[in-house]
Amino acid sequence: MFIGIDTTYLGNEIPGLNGKKVRIFAVLRGGLRPDADPDSNDYYADTDEKLARLGGVTAEDRIDAAPVNWNGSTSFVHVDPRAIDLECFAHLKKPRGE
Repeated sequence: MFIGIDTTYLGNEIPGLNGKKVRIFAVLRGGLRPDADPDSNDYYADTDEKLARLGGVTAEDRIDAAPVNWNGSTSFVHVDPRAIDLECFAHLKKPRGE
């Protein structure tokens, strides 16, 4: 299960967010590919069931996430980090040289 979990942002693409906790709202399937189609029915996977049907999270995906506030609520501002920049998906990052 990934939708709705909290994880840590480990990247540097979004200034000021490194090391902060974020909550996952959806996976933007293929969001890093130049041919990504945000209007496709399979682009926005907002349930674990839909995500599983689509084959899970890949290194080509972005994540719809929001920073978690000190009281456990989330910011109204959402961000779309690369999946590999979140602690729970860091294993998808290819080692240098591959």
